[in-house]
Amino acid sequence: MAEAPATPAITAPVSLTSSAHKGLRIKNIGNADHIAPSHFAKIYTPEFAKAGTDYPIIFVKDPDSGAFFAAVMWGFDPGENLFVNEGRWEGGYFPASVRCYPFAIQPDSENKERLLIGIYETASIVNKEEGNLIFNDDGTETEWMVNVKEFLVRVFQQEEMTKQFAAKLNELELLVPQTLTINIPGVETPKEVSGFFVVDREKLANLPDETILELRKSGALEVIYNHIMSLESLEKLLRKKNIAPKAEESVQTTEGS
Repeated sequence: MAEAPATPAITAPVSLTSSAHKGLRIKNIGNADHIAPSHFAKIYTPEFAKAGTDYPIIFVKDPDSGAFFAAVMWGFDPGENLFVNEGRWEGGYFPASVRCYPFAIQPDSENKERLLIGIYETASIVNKEEGNLIFNDDGTETEWMVNVKEFLVRVFQQEEMTKQFAAKLNELELLVPQTLTINIPGVETPKEVSGFFVVDREKLANLPDETILELRKSGALEVIYNHIMSLESLEKLLRKKNIAPKAEESVQTTEGS
């Protein structure tokens, strides 16, 4: 579970420019093959309430930076997305991080205050025949692309906000590693899934009153509760994997090392 979620693309994005991409269109409807290998996807704090009713929301530690990010769990194993069936999306809430596709946004490596927009040119919804045009004939952005650009900026801001939220949880030592144990009849060895973190309820309850007040005033406390409640969706995910789980099956989440 420790692997970072697969970026929904076949190849890396390239910088979006009118000179290179004039004439390109984006289909309104495409398949979900690009996220089929993703067993979890990034989620941002404004989405916790909606996403948590459909999927467990967990925290994952980036192996490179050591920073935590929030994610919705879509499967129990790398490469397993239980909500994609033959290219069709069968899940509920669709995270903003995935709705950005086939575009990507990130700070300019030479000027961190400047944001660059990239495009996954090999995406199946990128074509020249049908869909929304990216650039006008004169090279300016179409009204549709202006709206997309505004959405991408909002998503980037939400990602930064969520990074700060996760960093605060880590600073307060609220995040604890977990091991998910799934006992399945007929299988001698229980299946274990690890590499993710959740908020420790006991540590949360034992925070000083002034810290709790600070979290409540900032809105972080509500987001924490949304995360905790979302963990009830682990049972839903198990039923999705096994279609019709028997009564003897159980899911247990325990604190890891």
